[in-house]
Amino acid sequence: MNLNTFEVFQAQAHASGIIFYHSGEFNSAIITAAAESLKHRMEEAGASGPAKRKLFSTFVEMAQNIVHYAALPPDVEPGCAVGKPGTIGIGKSGDDYWVVCVNRVETAHIARLSEKLDAVRSMSLEDIRKSYRAQLHNTEHEPTDTVSKGAGLGWLTIARDSKQPLAYSFSSDLESQGKTAFFFVKAVV
Repeated sequence: MNLNTFEVFQAQAHASGIIFYHSGEFNSAIITAAAESLKHRMEEAGASGPAKRKLFSTFVEMAQNIVHYAALPPDVEPGCAVGKPGTIGIGKSGDDYWVVCVNRVETAHIARLSEKLDAVRSMSLEDIRKSYRAQLHNTEHEPTDTVSKGAGLGWLTIARDSKQPLAYSFSSDLESQGKTAFFFVKAVV
């Protein structure tokens, strides 16, 4: 990247209200370091206590989704990766904060993800809270869902803290020849 291109990137990030951005591998150590950096950025931005808690919780849930579910790029062997690749951006727009997460997912999981997210998007806040409590005690989840590790608790946690329904989309990953797609999720807290 040349300096002019980076200057444009930096100006666009500033104009978009970005206060935190990480693109690269995610693993436990990186999440811990990024979370610490995010805490400092939130203090500098003057975020209220509830906003800090919701942003931090949303960041951790999205980062954990990358670690547990992101697909590797086609040119990376599974045993060679230190973490899973993804991007998380956090910004401020007016009185609201937004969190956007992007990572690759296997195309075979798109319908399943869409179904889970559409269900959460259609719930009222009270429905989200009830579903969250029910999923905490869901002992049948593990035998019936070999892909998900948390019975959708992460999406419910993010939705519970969000001021708007979660937004999501998928776009083609031309490098993977149809095996993976890019998965975008946005929460406003």
